[in-house]
Amino acid sequence: MSRHSAPGTRQVLVHAALIAVAILFSLNYIISKLAMHAFAPLAFAYLRVAGSAAILYLLSGERDAPPLAPGDSWRIVLYCLLGVVLNQSLFLGGLALSSAHVAAILMTTIPLFALGGAIVAGRERATPARIAGIALAGAGALLVVGGEGLEGARKSLIGDLLLLANALCYALYLVLAKPIMARISARRLIGRMFGLGALLMLPVSGMSLARQQWTTIPPRAWIALLLVIAGPTVAAYLLNAWALRHTDSSLVATYTYAQPVITTVLAAIFLGESIGPVAVAAAMLIFAGVYLAGRPAPPAGL
Repeated sequence: MSRHSAPGTRQVLVHAALIAVAILFSLNYIISKLAMHAFAPLAFAYLRVAGSAAILYLLSGERDAPPLAPGDSWRIVLYCLLGVVLNQSLFLGGLALSSAHVAAILMTTIPLFALGGAIVAGRERATPARIAGIALAGAGALLVVGGEGLEGARKSLIGDLLLLANALCYALYLVLAKPIMARISARRLIGRMFGLGALLMLPVSGMSLARQQWTTIPPRAWIALLLVIAGPTVAAYLLNAWALRHTDSSLVATYTYAQPVITTVLAAIFLGESIGPVAVAAAMLIFAGVYLAGRPAPPAGL
């Protein structure tokens, strides 16, 4: 993934990275939901962040890196709060109260928040193709909702609100962190964010950690935790940060629309759920929307 790759090759790598991130994040819904049968949500969130921080520190090259530019430390604290502390706490808290399916659907609001934030910040233009792409992908996600039904969402309003708040926080992280990606490597930035997150989440998770019945946690729950740390956290965050460095934040966020369909497929494989024509039709709409939203904006005035 060299920075000197040809533009066409780099674009292919960006889309490949974002597809991998979508698959890993989709796996996260299933694995985390299963793990939280044994773990309390905030205890699981803290262990996920702390374990990821340890791995990312080893990968970051922080010990040999030059000092950060003035102001970068405070910016990284903000990114940590949005992209790690609030993101992990709100997501796992909401997922515990809602269903994996509804959680995946609600995460499709991230591109809407991200595009709005990027437009407000003056970093991206709301072209007709981008708006049409997001609308088309959103229609695909809503098709999944219509096919599966919303009965569970009505019974878990608090969980759904937490998930929406998580989507807003993550979208703001995508938009605000975009400029710093040109100066700081993805490994170093994400490593710092999770290292700070392990400290900042202690006051939030301390009570849950103290009350957790550690002796009752089965081995399969610990394995699930390790899988979540390695895949949907370390690998997915690094790939997402690398992609964000090489493309618009709205495209990175738009790949969230693939998660409901991928989650449906994974649920069919691992949980024995059937895949109907609705999921196939939704997949066609979602990936068509990703294509439209990923098209570069024409020069201003054209």
